[in-house]
Amino acid sequence: MAFIEKVLQQKILPAISIEDAEHVLPVAEALLHAGLNVMEIQFRTQQAVAAIEIIRKKFPDMNIGAGTLLSVEQLHNAINAGAQFGLSSSLNSKVCNEANQMKFPFIPGVMTPSEIELANELGYTIQKLFPAEQLGGASFLKAMFGPYGQLNLQFMPMGGVNLSNINNYLQLKNVIAVGGTWLATKNMMIKKEYKAIEATIREALQHINDEGDLPAVNGE
Repeated sequence: MAFIEKVLQQKILPAISIEDAEHVLPVAEALLHAGLNVMEIQFRTQQAVAAIEIIRKKFPDMNIGAGTLLSVEQLHNAINAGAQFGLSSSLNSKVCNEANQMKFPFIPGVMTPSEIELANELGYTIQKLFPAEQLGGASFLKAMFGPYGQLNLQFMPMGGVNLSNINNYLQLKNVIAVGGTWLATKNMMIKKEYKAIEATIREALQHINDEGDLPAVNGE
């Protein structure tokens, strides 16, 4: 997990769904200009593999995660495209075991205590909570610190996370980063509002930095 911890040091992960190849490089460039060198390309469109390949070739400083990996086949496709880590919205034991076998940094999705424990048993101490807000948001993760603080688990909440609530999450000791699609929306890309994407990323990073001195909160 050392690699994942490194790429999530800025505590934010844009989850980007590319539907048109023309958006690939401008979006990646907007993120880099904003000072962010990590992004997730979601495997929700046919452009995902090509997008990862293009960004890895053009912007080698960008760390690329492949998201919404729901099958072993998608996992292999992501790795072959050059993805450096992967994520899923769910806990699929076949995908998790294959990622372990291939020594591919991976973050499985969880939404219940049972899934949290199973993911930990599979060797995953960094887990994606999805859909975070619908599950209770920061209050849910605060409650999870009590029984699972002893396991030193770290969560990345996604789903309903935005600028107004990110610091509710990041104040928690068991949150490593936050993420979501709101940082580079489909509408922004359709309208080619790349400067707006850059501004949104800058604002989020500044917001996180401004609140960075707040004391961490546990589940007590």
